[in-house]
Amino acid sequence: MKAFWRNAALLAVSLLPFSSANALALQAKQYGDFDRYVLALSWQTGFCQSQHDRNRNERDECRLQTETTNKADFLTVHGLWPGLPKSVAARGVDERHWMRFGCATRPIPNLPEARASRMCSSPETGLSLETAAKLSEVMPGAGGRSCLERYEYAKHGACFGFDPDAYFGTMVRLNQEIKESEAGKFLADNYGKTVSRRDFDAAFAKKLGKRERESS
Repeated sequence: MKAFWRNAALLAVSLLPFSSANALALQAKQYGDFDRYVLALSWQTGFCQSQHDRNRNERDECRLQTETTNKADFLTVHGLWPGLPKSVAARGVDERHWMRFGCATRPIPNLPEARASRMCSSPETGLSLETAAKLSEVMPGAGGRSCLERYEYAKHGACFGFDPDAYFGTMVRLNQEIKESEAGKFLADNYGKTVSRRDFDAAFAKKLGKRERESS
């Protein structure tokens, strides 16, 4: 399975997608013929500000947000998305459609669609209490009335048959690795500041390596 990193910023630094070879410890029980993962990260203060600017209802994780000594802790995990499986692409599905619908893609895998407007209607993940506790520290939208972990697993994990603890445990580990890297230090050191896209990309290049990073 090919592994590479991709980085792009959505809403400034609200969402940072990546793919990582470290995620390959996950074992897909079906549709395992894909060549990358995308680790989606969120800069939590930026996310909450964007919700406020759009006059969205304040989420619990934003209402309860507090300052932290280590600003890198605001780098939170949103999800881990397998790339388009070859077996699904062979049925006429392209990358854009796959990323939009995930496990609900037709004709396959054709699972019930997970809707962002009703995340808590997605099935419970079956996470262990230990993993759920670790996840809540890096995914503020997990549990409670947001149910981000249910939505993410239903859309990007269920059709692969990933063990929920392994799936979310991988997210926790990768998030921590980036926080402790030069990229995490760059984000913490520049908290509250405006930085150029060039400097931002350079910080991640130090962690990821130029050959492994694909800028969009």
